[in-house]
Amino acid sequence: MELSVSIGLWAAAVLPILFLFLAITLWGWSTHKAAMAGVILAGGIGIWFYKLAVPGLLSECGKGVWNALSILLVIWPAIFIYEVTEQAGGFRAIRQGIQRLTRHELLQIVIMGWIFPDFLQGITGFGVAVAVGAPLLVSIGVRPLWSIVMVLLSYSWGATFGTLALSWEALLVQAELTGEAAGAAAFLAAGLIGCYIVVMAFCLFWFYGKWKAVKAGLPLGAVLVLILAGGQLLLAPISPSIACFLPSAAALAAAVLMTRLPCFRKPWRMEDSPVMDRREQEEGMEAMSFHQGFFPYYVLTAITVFCLLVPPVNRFLGQFRIGFSFPEVCTGMGYVTPEEPFYSPMSPLIYAGTILAEACLISALYYRAKGRIRKGDLSQIWRRTVKKSLPSTAAILGFAVMARIMSSSGQIQVLSYGIVQVLGSSYVAAAPLFGIIGTFITSSNMSSNILFGKFQMSAAEFLQISPAVTLALQTAGGAVGAAMAPGSMILGMSTTGIKGVESSILKKVMPISIGSGIAFGIAAWLFLI
Repeated sequence: MELSVSIGLWAAAVLPILFLFLAITLWGWSTHKAAMAGVILAGGIGIWFYKLAVPGLLSECGKGVWNALSILLVIWPAIFIYEVTEQAGGFRAIRQGIQRLTRHELLQIVIMGWIFPDFLQGITGFGVAVAVGAPLLVSIGVRPLWSIVMVLLSYSWGATFGTLALSWEALLVQAELTGEAAGAAAFLAAGLIGCYIVVMAFCLFWFYGKWKAVKAGLPLGAVLVLILAGGQLLLAPISPSIACFLPSAAALAAAVLMTRLPCFRKPWRMEDSPVMDRREQEEGMEAMSFHQGFFPYYVLTAITVFCLLVPPVNRFLGQFRIGFSFPEVCTGMGYVTPEEPFYSPMSPLIYAGTILAEACLISALYYRAKGRIRKGDLSQIWRRTVKKSLPSTAAILGFAVMARIMSSSGQIQVLSYGIVQVLGSSYVAAAPLFGIIGTFITSSNMSSNILFGKFQMSAAEFLQISPAVTLALQTAGGAVGAAMAPGSMILGMSTTGIKGVESSILKKVMPISIGSGIAFGIAAWLFLI
């Protein structure tokens, strides 16, 4: 049943989202505090304005907790593997190894903060790229806040076709799009995201050293952008599942090969770069080799490739799934959330969190055998992991529950339809903003596509345009919105050890993300008129 839209209902639906923006960016609230307050606000609006019964509210809260668990099972082992590597002196070894491989500081940043996180995003997703990439940048002297900003911008382009295109498949399922239309949407989405890769590369160099760094990094950036954007554009329509992974792997190989070029073997850095903190770090125990320091990520990559990219293994392990049933929820206004006999099933044996946990165990045993982790160190590592993870856990729980309440009560749908009715054909220009908003609320482009996929399909039918346009704008907006996803910010802050800088991060990435989304929409609108 279609919801009626009034100004009052629409304004009520806007409140939780507006509150999150204001609380985090202007009022300086911590993310977990804002998220929990957002749950209360969304729940109150759902009950009072949208006539959501308390049993239905509790059912949707259960779904939100299950959704959050799928993220938390990545966050905890991601932080633990960071702490294991740090305790063993691995990041110091990585820094020294990269510095021996190339003394070109900008190339070091590109490898650790752009290309390797992209590679991880291609096969794992769920914030692993940020959890790993940000501390790697810190290990080579990048300030913690800037390390998070750089990795958020650098990895976010893979939020659509990364994780073997789970976000993209979710969008197609929601919109029930197949065949040539699906291929056209993939091509258009890849083209838009490719433009963002160009912007992202420019921003990365600009942050490091403005025009001088842009000039120095132009050849490097041009090659990598061509590989990433061009490869994605070629693969997305025919094989979306490898449209991020394969170009990222090729780019990583190309970046390593570039370290052998004379121009990148010479020492080069911006002495006054605002993103760098080159103070000497305490050396502690004798430094290990680069490969020993990188061992946890070798293991992580190997297990991921074996479990996800070897078809017989993937099929066998993927057949084991866990999920829960939830009843139908119907609001007093007639909006129905269907019964879920097996809601959002998880395949634990091929899940990113499981793979991370396996890498944690193997790495801890390896460093223990090498004498890098001593008796009693694991208990200290666990205490630090718990301390860093608790705020993240509260925030992720809040965002996930809030998203389910807003969706099941009809708030998301009222918000969406109200905008379509007001904007008419110019809605196309605003279509990417729904992807951005969805990713901001849920910290997941996949969840954003699930929230808005059907709506974007309906909007295209209402406007009598190809659904490939609105769906591509939806997921491209969600991809650039991943750079400002609170869950990913929390991961970065947790693994780099800084707190309370959410608003500072958002102020740096938000203009780039929202500006890119607006540019996507305007370009599509101008093309259609």
